[in-house]
Amino acid sequence: MRLLFAESSTRGYGTEQHLVALATAMSRRGHDVRCLVIAGSPVAVLLHEARVPAVTVRPGSSRGIRITAALLRTVLRQRPDWMISNDPRFYRMLLAARRLTGARVALFRHWHDAPSKERTRELLSRRTDRFILVSRFHRDDYRRQGMDVERAAVLYNPIDTGRFRPEAAWRKSARSRLGFSDSDTVVGYVGRIIEAKGIFTLLDSAERFLAAEASARVLWVGDGEDSTALRARIARSPYADRHRFLDWESDLAAVYPGLDVLAVPSLYPEPFGRVSVEAQAAGVPVVSSLAGGLPETFVADGTGIGVAAGDADALAGAILALIRDPDRRQKLGAAGREWAIGRFSLETIAGDFERLLAGG
Repeated sequence: MRLLFAESSTRGYGTEQHLVALATAMSRRGHDVRCLVIAGSPVAVLLHEARVPAVTVRPGSSRGIRITAALLRTVLRQRPDWMISNDPRFYRMLLAARRLTGARVALFRHWHDAPSKERTRELLSRRTDRFILVSRFHRDDYRRQGMDVERAAVLYNPIDTGRFRPEAAWRKSARSRLGFSDSDTVVGYVGRIIEAKGIFTLLDSAERFLAAEASARVLWVGDGEDSTALRARIARSPYADRHRFLDWESDLAAVYPGLDVLAVPSLYPEPFGRVSVEAQAAGVPVVSSLAGGLPETFVADGTGIGVAAGDADALAGAILALIRDPDRRQKLGAAGREWAIGRFSLETIAGDFERLLAGG
């Protein structure tokens, strides 16, 4: 198939990582893949590293006009069978191009809130050839919000389990650059530094497990609007010197192996939970809230531990239990690696996506 993926974001979070992974997976399976992205963005960098062809548009004030022009040129040149996007900015453009070329459109939706305008709902659920949500929870939640999801498919995020993997050299390198020793037990957080992600719940729990175990350390990876407030609260903590910070980076594959536990403390109903699966692919057990679609990303007591969202005591207790039990951490980590490969690997999800596109 000839496939065109489109993304206008200049960020590198889960939604953007999803596009890169799916485009890479479909390219590796022999499809003619092209991507339309913003020059210099994390998406463009990752696609270049994966050797997936990309048409780039310069960022700037007239970006919208350039994106539209580039889309039309690319569509007319490639004549794709399918145009695919996670990005709401492209929804109407792709549907307009569909009328001009006959190419079909597959749109992903990654957000918790269902589209509010009736026209947008109709565009997504009726005029789109494939409308795809990222978890069973996501589909059920949209139904509860009053959206017609009869035609909505569920497709989990693909994870490059060849890239995200346990790697002793990466573990050593990550710990060295962040100042952790071999005897430290590192609890990580990866994602946007915003209250809705449960960062302050995790900080409250950290006060408990840092007090209880001298080997415990915390690594915060990401950025966001509440970063300043988080750092200010940590600066007042008696355990401030046991926290480390790392700005968001696209090469998280080299970060996860340096962790012993990943905490996913989200308060709001995550449609999926990409970092949970990435960590498990790297052999790292997760302690996750049970918000939204997160329970679909791990096996409770098999690859990780689930706790109620917002319960700092339960979160601290689950993390502390793993800090004190390295054998259990190893067992959960090994099982998590197998779980990620079997359920979320590029090959698995790409095969599911092929069958979804080929369906009636």
